[in-house]
Amino acid sequence: MQRLQAFKYELMPNGEQVRKMRQFAGMARFVFNRGLALQKVRFEAGE
Repeated sequence: MQRLQAFKYELMPNGEQVRKMRQFAGMARFVFNRGLALQKVRFEAGE
């Protein structure tokens, strides 16, 4: 029988790390939305 084990960790970033994480999330959202818009334009053009 296989035993499953899990570990829990808590992030405790300082102020600069919080800003960097928010900046990263914002950039990822921008890239995703940009790609989605390009796909939408290509789909409407029949590609």
